[in-house]
Amino acid sequence: MGQFIQTEREGNILLITLDRPEVLNALHAAACHELSAVFDEFAEDEDLWIAIITGAGKAFCAGHDLVDGFFDPMPETGWAGLSRRHDLFKPMICAVNGLAMGGGWEIAMACDVVVADEHASFALPEPRVGFAALGGGAAGLVRRMPWHAAMGLLLTGDRIDAATAHRHGMVTEVAPSGKLLDVARRYAASMLRCSPLALRATKRVALAALEPLATRAIIEALSLELADELTTLEDTREGIEAFKEKRAPVWAGR
Repeated sequence: MGQFIQTEREGNILLITLDRPEVLNALHAAACHELSAVFDEFAEDEDLWIAIITGAGKAFCAGHDLVDGFFDPMPETGWAGLSRRHDLFKPMICAVNGLAMGGGWEIAMACDVVVADEHASFALPEPRVGFAALGGGAAGLVRRMPWHAAMGLLLTGDRIDAATAHRHGMVTEVAPSGKLLDVARRYAASMLRCSPLALRATKRVALAALEPLATRAIIEALSLELADELTTLEDTREGIEAFKEKRAPVWAGR
């Protein structure tokens, strides 16, 4: 049993649960390190073929914890142990049981199948607290959605519901309330009827076709550069302090 992340083996399936329900499963650096270790073990265990990731309580993940250790270093594998991990070719299913904000949506984007509860919601609200969706959110959204639909969300931080996310192709299937894990396990069962090595080969080729290595390197380098720059800005500090104090931020533009 982990401190922030719980795991349960179901045959060849690993069920991963983000377990900080008191903060809507927002992840701080310590939780990201723990999650990275879980993905390491999943990748290396030959008896684990598929992962399902979900959240404890009423939320999937509220993103980066802005109150606890926002500036602490992330694992080498990046946000949530995923944003800079490029060798995890086993299928991953995300079961979004509630809100998926910021980094929470980025976790879903890093998965191969996304099942969302009918009451789930999604947003990339980082600019509202002086930051940007640099853990795969900005790049991932414009890669998956039409440009103007994606930019309408990225430049406002507005929230969309599960039905809208499904309509835009960001969700594989919307599950009736209370049936989320049943639907996720149904996808896993279908995958288990396939050769696990064939599925990994399929995912590897699909990822290569989606994003050439050169493009990925450019996006990662730019994201790291901008993240370093944003963490030093007055506006970023103001955004985090405003969040903690439950007030509207006063932007200075510097």
